[in-house]
Amino acid sequence: MTLEYDGTRYVGWQRQANGVSIQAKVEEALSRHLGERVRVTAAGRTDAGVHALGQVISFSTLSKLPVRAIARGVLPYLPRDIAVVDAAEAPAHFSARRSARLRWYRYFLLNRSIAPAVGSAYVTHVPYRLDLSRMEEVARILAGHHDFRAFRAKTCTAVRTVLTLHQPEIHVLGDGLLMLDFKCQSFLQNMVRIMAGVMVNCARGKMSFQTVRDMLETGVRVNEAVTLAPNGLFLYRVL
Repeated sequence: MTLEYDGTRYVGWQRQANGVSIQAKVEEALSRHLGERVRVTAAGRTDAGVHALGQVISFSTLSKLPVRAIARGVLPYLPRDIAVVDAAEAPAHFSARRSARLRWYRYFLLNRSIAPAVGSAYVTHVPYRLDLSRMEEVARILAGHHDFRAFRAKTCTAVRTVLTLHQPEIHVLGDGLLMLDFKCQSFLQNMVRIMAGVMVNCARGKMSFQTVRDMLETGVRVNEAVTLAPNGLFLYRVL
């Protein structure tokens, strides 16, 4: 199944003891609809406040209902901020997590002095003057095969930190709105938000390009490598 959701009021995708997760809502809805206990696997464990337009999940069921009936029938059991937008039968060995070949995140930044009065959950406000040519240079430095252990949360438990990142793309949409595209087979916890924070602070002149290279080389995260807010971050597609 492909899901779309607004992550504003959730603690993230994954079940947690400290609040309501999207996974819990989806599993509850599927279990009620299919009359059996359902557990799902997701392609990406989005953080609290992060949204999705193309989250992919997989699960097994004993139900004989057609795929379309499963996908449409579960909608009344879901809250209005979670939707099933597509569904298909998959081979028995398929796993939304292990079978994913590319994860694509889109991050929307509002670069103006005044904070947004409307839609603040869907953009991260950046009130500083940015040199976009410096952001582009950071994108070139980050692209390629690197050890990204300096670009993850302290709570990240991933064993594999050497990843191949497509060059991040920066799109100027007008009226101060920037759209950043990040593509990689997998990401570490908070990796996108930290990379975006590094791009912003380099664009402000608060970090040097050499500092970014040093982080990739040494695995040591500097204080200027901030984690931007989850607002405006979307899991856009999973291939």
